[in-house]
Amino acid sequence: MIEYVFKPSRRVGGKRILARLYSGRYSVTKGEKPTTVALQTPDKAVAEKRLRDFIIEKQKEQEGMIAPRVQREAAVMPLVVHVAEYKADLVGRELAPGHVRESVGRIERMLQATGWKFLSDIRPDSFMKFRAGLRCSAKTKKEYQTSINAFLNWCVRTDRITVHPLVKVDRVDTRGKSVRPTRSFTLEELQRLFDVSAHSLFYRTLLYTGQRWSEVSALVWSDLNFETSVALFREGTMKDKEKRPVPLHRDLVAALKIAKPFGAQINDRVFPTAPSYEILMADLERAGIERKDVLGRVLHFHAFRKTFQTMGVRAGINQRSAQALLGHSDPSLTANAYTDEAALHLHDEVAKLPWIHSAQGHSQTSQKSVRFRKIGEILAELVASAKALLPTDDTTEFGIFPLAARHGFEP
Repeated sequence: MIEYVFKPSRRVGGKRILARLYSGRYSVTKGEKPTTVALQTPDKAVAEKRLRDFIIEKQKEQEGMIAPRVQREAAVMPLVVHVAEYKADLVGRELAPGHVRESVGRIERMLQATGWKFLSDIRPDSFMKFRAGLRCSAKTKKEYQTSINAFLNWCVRTDRITVHPLVKVDRVDTRGKSVRPTRSFTLEELQRLFDVSAHSLFYRTLLYTGQRWSEVSALVWSDLNFETSVALFREGTMKDKEKRPVPLHRDLVAALKIAKPFGAQINDRVFPTAPSYEILMADLERAGIERKDVLGRVLHFHAFRKTFQTMGVRAGINQRSAQALLGHSDPSLTANAYTDEAALHLHDEVAKLPWIHSAQGHSQTSQKSVRFRKIGEILAELVASAKALLPTDDTTEFGIFPLAARHGFEP
């Protein structure tokens, strides 16, 4: 065993200068690499005593007589301090701000409800009592458990605790326990919604890609490849943390091209003001669409994802293609392991979906189209005026009406 104190030295201007405070060097077991510690005293006797106490502490830790210092310090640190450091770590890892806010918020509400003050207060019985008292859905209860488990796993990884205290607590079973069963939109409802909403392109993108609100709202212009008609949903924005290229319906590509602002940067959001839940509810009301049907099923943002699948079944999109587009891992090992997704022709599958046109031209991104329609209306009015001024049997000699007819205008 090695044990001695010394004053570190350094050379300044060719002279050897001793430090004012002592340090110590030690090894507890034979063959162990010596460790140097600062003893923070100019007195040699005090330094020797501090080093001896430090070595005894390390020997007790090795023998299991006491917990390591980091765990002893963590045990007396208030739980709210641990949670604050956990939050800072999540932010430093550049996780989605919404995820950090919601996860840490659940933990903080849990601390307040349970009265937990220190890590040692977190026990299975107190957690299960808290969970049993929650008046919320099974899904929300599961989210609370997921959040506290993630925090405790972090505590284990950072050596604050050695054992996860809730590791043996059964998880909530959410199968068949949805409190908000979702229905799909009808085509007629979608038509009315698109006609009245200023956010119709966002709704169309939800519908024709089958992706989630958070995933669509995170799209930037560099994610869209108009040449190949593909949107790349990046792994950092996806629920399953896996990037997913999704073919775009040709009419959606045309609408997105029109919507792209002049001079837009590649990292600019495609939808800088994505509609909130409240805006969707207001749009449904304005379109005269009942949020809840007679069976209690409701419409919300996830309904667009369900409608994508429903429309796909009607249009003849095969199940494996829909599974790949939606990012589902089920069903069946055969479909997952032995199907060549590259041979599925997903562009052809997406193209099967019927395009829902806006009858009144209220699409968020169709300002240029509206301008073209207005020009057409003016041209039609001019043609009608010319017809009134010219003799009926002579008008065709000017080629006015055949020209208008070729461009879709009826005189």
